[in-house]
Amino acid sequence: MVSFVGYSPNDILGQRVLAIAYRKLTTEEANKKIEALSRQTMESDLIFAGFLLLHCPIKTDSSSVISELWNGGNQVVMITGDAIHTAAEVARQVGIIRKEEKSFPRTLQLKHFPSDDLTDSVNDVRSDFRFVPLSKIDGEEAAQCLTLTTKHIMELKTLVTQRKLALCISGDALQHLVSTIFKLNNGNNQLIEQPTDEKQILLHPATQDVLKDIVPICAVFARCNPRQKEAIVAAFNLGGFTTLMCGDGTNDVGALRRAHVGISIISAPEVEAKERSAKKAMSQVKAKQKKERKKKNTRKEPRARNVSSIEKSLRELQEAQDELDQVELGDASIASPFTSRMVSIKCCKVVLQQGRCTLVTMLQIYTILGVNCLINASILSKLFLHGVKQGDRQLTILGIVVAGLFFLVTRGKPLPNLSTMHPPTSVLGLKPIFSIGSQFAIHYASMIVATEAALSFVDPFDPSMIPDGPFNPNALNTCTFLISVLATVNTFAVNYRGEPFVEPLRANKNLWKSLQLCYVILFACSLEIFPPLNDLFQLAEFPDVVGDGAKEGTLDHSILTRLVETLGFKLFMTGLMVCDTILVFLVERLILGLFQR
Repeated sequence: MVSFVGYSPNDILGQRVLAIAYRKLTTEEANKKIEALSRQTMESDLIFAGFLLLHCPIKTDSSSVISELWNGGNQVVMITGDAIHTAAEVARQVGIIRKEEKSFPRTLQLKHFPSDDLTDSVNDVRSDFRFVPLSKIDGEEAAQCLTLTTKHIMELKTLVTQRKLALCISGDALQHLVSTIFKLNNGNNQLIEQPTDEKQILLHPATQDVLKDIVPICAVFARCNPRQKEAIVAAFNLGGFTTLMCGDGTNDVGALRRAHVGISIISAPEVEAKERSAKKAMSQVKAKQKKERKKKNTRKEPRARNVSSIEKSLRELQEAQDELDQVELGDASIASPFTSRMVSIKCCKVVLQQGRCTLVTMLQIYTILGVNCLINASILSKLFLHGVKQGDRQLTILGIVVAGLFFLVTRGKPLPNLSTMHPPTSVLGLKPIFSIGSQFAIHYASMIVATEAALSFVDPFDPSMIPDGPFNPNALNTCTFLISVLATVNTFAVNYRGEPFVEPLRANKNLWKSLQLCYVILFACSLEIFPPLNDLFQLAEFPDVVGDGAKEGTLDHSILTRLVETLGFKLFMTGLMVCDTILVFLVERLILGLFQR
């Protein structure tokens, strides 16, 4: 697979090209064994016979996956061993080189043009490397092109961002660049033994420091060997990028290991061809069916033939999948942390979706734990002084509910489309801290109001009011339990983010129904609709008369007492629970709006 001078890539259209030549053997050579003839002899005086174009069909879903990756705020580049013309054309077809309006940008490749002024070359060796049009290689036109100097790098970055240029680098140009930089950087250090290995030179800090500024503006890296692929990924890492590498061969092992996320896919051309043929047949049948539906007089026989064709295609697809399951995994799967038994790059999108979903879910769990821990700490510290304690059944039921809700939170599935937004990376940001603080403040205020109101209806001589006394259901611990459970349920409902990374709350049906059930049970207990349910939760019946010698709280005792006596304790508690729920949702919505701006 080679690239030829003057052979336009528009004519090749991404196909791989082989030059065919032959040589007539002399009588003496014909009488010898083929092993006795040297390669140098056999490949001399060849007669050109023509070009062989090898068509390698692009995977059907490559364009759509790459488009989604771009739309998801990710940069997509190609690192391949193919010729630069072939790689550039394939990059156009799959969308790595994107169109600006209706036309593709000019495609340039890096070339080395030694400067006549040796002083300039020493001061800035990168000025000798220039981007020239991919279809023209005349050195005279290179004088008008941009170089790799710092000033021109900024201009190139702007033009690439505006989709006015697409840049390509071949493995030879890359190796020439790093070798020149390495020699210039270490030429005066004669006392230190310098590395001569190609990999050591490519990964040397001096060369990587230059490459980290160059690789982000390039779309295609062609004719790269395994060591060069690894060096390119390392340069992206050094430039502050989080890299994901997808490869299918032994020559990708180094790059897969060097990337932050390495994904190996299966290379099975025969199975891929079979799968592509079956999908093509199915699409043809579906198109034919669509045409038949438009006709009024549709016979049953063609329908039966269509059904049999679809069944045949489905069988072929299943056979292809079975064959993929039997393909032995290679070196790439050993080197990479992820292995996909697919021939498609769709696995890259899946890893990103699952990774974002997992990250957001864990941040939700940390936020929920933070709020719940603060609420429980307030109960154990301040409210314990009032003799507030919970029964064994209450703690058991609360533990089961919390464990179940945590499990259901983790069952949220990623959305099918990648979002342009990136998920937060830490729970210690301003938004999570404001969110946790505001939620705790609302729940703590509700807890204090409920406690102060209940103190007027509690017998101060009740043995259970002693901090170390036995548990006995009364108005105080009943109010405290209801508010603490409500705060826990609200924490799960409020902090379940959903879109744009995870399916929305209503789509997570098990969690949605479980939260609804929790709300129904809580409000049924506060309204005492079903007394046996209150008995199960060890809840006392709400009193409506202030007890003799009742304790007074820190809030305005008379106002709360009159309010409770006017509304009744059941309505008072229900209203307080409704206010707590509404407030925490409104405040969280306000915080989300402020930080999204």
